[in-house]
Amino acid sequence: MKKNYIHLIAMATLISIVSGNAFAAEKNTDGSSVERYALYIGSNVGGNNRRLLYAGTDATSFQNTMAEIGGIRKSNSILLLDPAKDDVDNAMEYISTLINRNKENARRSEFVFYYSGHSDENALLLGKNTYDYSSLKASISKVPSDVHVVILDSCYSGNFIRTKGGQKQKPFLVDDSSVIKGHAYLSSSSSQEYSQESDEIGSSFFTNAMITGLRGAADTSGDKKVTLNELYSYAFSETLSKTENSSVGPQHPNYNITLVGSGDLVLSDISESDCILTLKKELSGRVIIRDKNEKLVSEINKTAAGPIYLAMEAGQYGVTVISESVTLQGSFELGEKKNYILGSENLSPVLRKSNAVRGEIADAAEEEESSSAEDLQFVPVSFSIIGNEFYREVEKPLFTNLSFGLIRAETYKTEGAMISIVANKTTILNGFQASYIYNRATELNGFQFGGIVNRADSVLGAQGAGFLNVAKDVRYCQGSGYVNVATGEVAGVQGSGIINYAGKIDGVQGAGIGNVSKGNVNGVQGAGIFNIAGGDVNGVQGSAIFNAAVGNVDGVQGAAIFNVACGSVDGVQGSVIFNFARSLDGFQCGFINICAGDADGLQLGLINYSKNGIFDVGVSVSTEKELVFALNSGNKHLYSILGYAMDLRNLYTDSGDAKKDEEASHVFLGLGTKFEVGRFGFDLQAMAHEIIIKDNTKSEDSKYEYRSEWYPSVRAAVGFRPNSHFELFAGAMVSFEAKGNSGAFTGRPNSIVVETSDSNVKLHPEFDAGIKIRI
Repeated sequence: MKKNYIHLIAMATLISIVSGNAFAAEKNTDGSSVERYALYIGSNVGGNNRRLLYAGTDATSFQNTMAEIGGIRKSNSILLLDPAKDDVDNAMEYISTLINRNKENARRSEFVFYYSGHSDENALLLGKNTYDYSSLKASISKVPSDVHVVILDSCYSGNFIRTKGGQKQKPFLVDDSSVIKGHAYLSSSSSQEYSQESDEIGSSFFTNAMITGLRGAADTSGDKKVTLNELYSYAFSETLSKTENSSVGPQHPNYNITLVGSGDLVLSDISESDCILTLKKELSGRVIIRDKNEKLVSEINKTAAGPIYLAMEAGQYGVTVISESVTLQGSFELGEKKNYILGSENLSPVLRKSNAVRGEIADAAEEEESSSAEDLQFVPVSFSIIGNEFYREVEKPLFTNLSFGLIRAETYKTEGAMISIVANKTTILNGFQASYIYNRATELNGFQFGGIVNRADSVLGAQGAGFLNVAKDVRYCQGSGYVNVATGEVAGVQGSGIINYAGKIDGVQGAGIGNVSKGNVNGVQGAGIFNIAGGDVNGVQGSAIFNAAVGNVDGVQGAAIFNVACGSVDGVQGSVIFNFARSLDGFQCGFINICAGDADGLQLGLINYSKNGIFDVGVSVSTEKELVFALNSGNKHLYSILGYAMDLRNLYTDSGDAKKDEEASHVFLGLGTKFEVGRFGFDLQAMAHEIIIKDNTKSEDSKYEYRSEWYPSVRAAVGFRPNSHFELFAGAMVSFEAKGNSGAFTGRPNSIVVETSDSNVKLHPEFDAGIKIRI
């Protein structure tokens, strides 16, 4: 162990020499810094067959968390796993040396001592060694830092606080001073309690609460900073709630904090994290987050008082939110250096299980389970005229298999069918509910049919109405003659004759007039007139008139008239007329394509615009006596060409000198590519030309006749840019004449004609020069 420790000290010394004292974990307004140091200890072995499973991983996790968002560089910290007492003393001596070396460069120094392992009423148990609390406190006091923060996660660790020199005081003395000095001692349990760890979370309850709190769960003020006071309050509450029903008994964290100076000592800054998960303000309930391996990452009691910001590692996560009325589940991916905002619209409702509780600790989902069967009054068949007149003396909620209502029927739970002329109302429906006017079910697991309106918070079956359906979340099918409204998520099919509205779509949303989704579309959204997606489109969004996506388009967005994506387009955006995207990484196709930002994908249309693309207007004169106007638009890899050529002979030929055939109009379309070297640019283009020719020989009714001819061409050009807005260019083009399009070349100067070995093909070279203006 000592060899490993000596090696660790040597590495830390080398890092310290290389990095110097430039780092400041915290900056004051006058530029002076606060330097933080730490010693982390994890000891699974406590002697006499005492052994823990997660002390080492707890210490490592604590070090990583403080390095990421706690301002403690790893070069300023030491991690010891299963050390002896001498290793601990040597580590504290080394950290004291670091503090003294850097003291001139720091306004204040802070030292964090973290221990996870075994202890008894008198000492830490370090394998075969012990480290009594009085000696440990004296050794920590010798570390020459302004602030000492001691965190002990071990059995009976409250005795450390009660040893000589410690007393309980008010956590913080608030004044206007910018100087903080003193100590803060936090223990995971009282002087007479065990500290417990859990296989489910792979950690001790106390350290798990501390890390979760440091990563943002303890931030009650919403300023993205976690103070010592906030952290202790959160850790106390969470540790007690997780252990109060355990067979070992409840665990009460203790504290002794004497800090003189400004109010709260900030221990972590969430904004320093590369990845941040934001839990929306309106999201409330027990939020359980697990990683892709199903390991518990965080468990938070979230209220609707405000958002919570959590510093997390990049990766894939699953989340469950348990509230009084519904349980929601979903998953999300947190990308590198990305923020993710999680709300109820990103989650789906799930059925709750009616599990019997065995043992002393109930699962969170089981604790939230609604009234059990013994809390309900079971009636096989119930009958009602207006409002359950025959059951008003029953004190318990009504549970039935079959409910009949002459006008209106109401139950708490129905497993079978509810039928009435006017209205049905139940909290839980596992079966069928039908009425001429109105049906209401909080949780629907079957089929709901109403002549006019259906309403359910959660639909795990089908909901059909002649006029209107309203649901919070739809898992399978929601259909009506006029309007469907799902304020949560549609994970199945939502269809109506007029309009659909949903918070999020994972399946199909279709309407004769329009669809509106305020969240994401991960399936298909189609309408006869319009579609609007308030979030991202990851599937297909198609309509006859227009589509609008407030977020990004990662799938297909297609409309006959126009598409609008206020975010980026990473998939396909296509319309006959017009496409708009904030940025483009995919494909945009239409007559007019506009990208307000940079376009790294492709734009294919008559007119294309992007911030980093090509939008050049050029004019040139060719050897075929034509004045040529051309618009090149798109990106450098592939741009569109739209042009018009005017016969210069028409400008100086007398009207009386009519030629047999006169070129009336010459338009061309094509594609090109461009590459640049310094101020020089090189273009390669392929084009199709259409010429409208007027026959000056009048027909019998004294009207001119017109005919259309077309031919292909290729062109190469070189240009020079004296500045960023102008380019002087010269080009060479070859047009191809074949037997079927020879009429296009009749009446043209045809200055140069090249015969090929194939007598049916002739080449018409020509040259041009001009200027382009880049807009």
